Amino acid sequence: MPTPEKLNLPVKVTYIFTHPIRWVPFELVAKYIDKSKFAIDYVILNESDPMIACLQELHIPYIVTSYSDYSNTPEMVKFLYDHLLKNQTDVVHTHWFAGSLAGIQAAYYAKVPVRIFTREHPSIKYYSRHAASKHRLIWECATNVIGVTHKSKEGMIEDGIPEHKITLIPTGFDVSEYENVETSRIEQLRAKYLGNHQSPVIGVAARYVRWKGVEYVIEAFKKVLDIHPNALLVLAGTGIDRTNLEEKIRKARKEDIVAPQYDDILSISEKLSQLPQQSYIEIPFEADLFALFKLFTVFVHAPTDSIQETFGQVYVDAMLSRVPSVITLAGSAADHAVHRENAWVVDYKNSDQIAEGILALLSDTHLREKIIHNAFVCAQQYDIKNHIQRLEQFYISELQKRRE
Repeated sequence: MPTPEKLNLPVKVTYIFTHPIRWVPFELVAKYIDKSKFAIDYVILNESDPMIACLQELHIPYIVTSYSDYSNTPEMVKFLYDHLLKNQTDVVHTHWFAGSLAGIQAAYYAKVPVRIFTREHPSIKYYSRHAASKHRLIWECATNVIGVTHKSKEGMIEDGIPEHKITLIPTGFDVSEYENVETSRIEQLRAKYLGNHQSPVIGVAARYVRWKGVEYVIEAFKKVLDIHPNALLVLAGTGIDRTNLEEKIRKARKEDIVAPQYDDILSISEKLSQLPQQSYIEIPFEADLFALFKLFTVFVHAPTDSIQETFGQVYVDAMLSRVPSVITLAGSAADHAVHRENAWVVDYKNSDQIAEGILALLSDTHLREKIIHNAFVCAQQYDIKNHIQRLEQFYISELQKRRE
């Protein structure tokens, strides 16, 4: 592999993206990339992006602009073009659609040698938010595309992205964060959410959208209660503030706001109403997921088909937290999960199998410990150190190709 000594150091890498919520993997790259070999800077396309605080803390240069309307794409491309020329950027790396649409075009016109975007969504056949022509524009202007799972790579090939442009680099996780969770943090969340509850805790971390399969988990939990009447279902990361929720939904529909997620919320709420009120809790958001996962006896994640969760992280969160999981195969799980070895794998949309898996893990100590151990060992492949090493080598090798 080419070594950085053959290049002028440091290599200048510009990241262009925006995301409405905190996304830890992006922060880890900013934190751990070798600053002696790579001079990194960021262009954030949202003035309230959570990434800004991280960059300030790490003293990493960045600029912020607003790109809320795709009709302003030409102006945004020009803005980014000017920045890339002034910065003499060697590598542009974009994330999410907005960053890629404007950023990759700007990099192409600025003749940045290496133009990479990481694609987190499934095939555009199932992701219809934006015209297919806009997606094609991105990959035609890019030199490289990064997929985070084999399923995401399959979707890219299905869309028509040339396979030679695609490189698989899984998401990175800071393993130490899961290992070094102070007891006080765990107990603080236990008091906040569980009180004196001591019975099995079945954990879920999923927004209330139908494809996450939350309805099937709730149906399964009803069966679990028959055997463990004091079990508790913790629904975390729902993103739902129930304060005046019905009024908000009525107002949205009256104003003809397209909000199909409201139907999903109402459907899941109807399922929850069939459970004893004391048997579940909802957590809209919890920042300390490392401590939160330590509260779970069993973790369940059941997306309803294989095309979802191409960027999903919760499978690995559970593995690194040493919590046994009942799962369907989507996202990274399809790359590593083995039934009864490092997870209990169930069919899509099958509440009976989900219940069977939960009950098996609650009753069979040997099986539970085996899965916990194997899953933790398996998850080491996602260590941020491996991710950073692969990413750095990728930047250098692709830049070297274009400098020869």
